[in-house]
Amino acid sequence: MSEIAERLERNLETIARDEPALIRRVYEDLFSHHPSIAELFTTHRTAVRAEMLREILVIALAQAEGASWVEENLASLGYKHHVNEVTHEMYGWFTDCLIRIFAEFSGSEWCAELEADWRAVLEQLSDQMRRAGEDAGEA
Repeated sequence: MSEIAERLERNLETIARDEPALIRRVYEDLFSHHPSIAELFTTHRTAVRAEMLREILVIALAQAEGASWVEENLASLGYKHHVNEVTHEMYGWFTDCLIRIFAEFSGSEWCAELEADWRAVLEQLSDQMRRAGEDAGEA
């Protein structure tokens, strides 16, 4: 496992100690900063939102570890996001939201290095999903 993957995994253990609170705060933060995005989640109950967040965190760790299965999963997610009219801008909003909430839940553990690691991995995921969505739109 890479150094970055180890740091992210340790941090995820910290921030997920109170998973229900983490999930609640992510979506509260996202909707408070970008109320228009809440419309995309009106059909998703809390349990579905929780599963969506868990999925992206698992994929983020796998991406940091260089897992081979990530690309295919991101292609599928990118297509789904494209169909649901997720815009390029929204990916950045979600990344920024996660960084804010991860910092909040990390407490004194949070540092510039962790922020850079999380941001890099989340932006890689976003880029791959956006490309997959664009490719689907052109097909």
